[in-house]
Amino acid sequence: MKARLVQLAGSGLGLGYLRVAPGTWGSAGGLLIWWLTLPMGRALQALLLVLAAVPAAVACGACARRAGRDDPSFVVLDEVLGMYLALLFLSPSLPWVAAAFVLFRLLDIVKPWPVSTMEKRFTGGAAILLDDLVAGAITALIINILQILITII
Repeated sequence: MKARLVQLAGSGLGLGYLRVAPGTWGSAGGLLIWWLTLPMGRALQALLLVLAAVPAAVACGACARRAGRDDPSFVVLDEVLGMYLALLFLSPSLPWVAAAFVLFRLLDIVKPWPVSTMEKRFTGGAAILLDDLVAGAITALIINILQILITII
């Protein structure tokens, strides 16, 4: 029972089992959770993310060990939390949310520095989760800077 719950969590409630682009589906799950938690306010959303990080890393690691792979494609809980972080400080505007979604997916797929260093410095669930959290943080930073620049210009 516990193994099934961990598998369900690690797969983003099954999103990771969708055949085409499971990481994109996991990111969409993060977007949905962000949207559903908007009424909570940013402080509680941030607390939710912090509280979810360690159990998510444990679940991702357990799923990877069970699958016998470093980062199995069905494990998308990391994309869920990375996307959630990317959107955390963003106002709910469709163009900006779409831009954040595309940028996050690009960073998650290409894994430029410093995203790529997370998989080299950490192992297991921490490596699986941290590269997506770094991609989410970079996405949030870039999108927020763009919003400020557009407001100034």
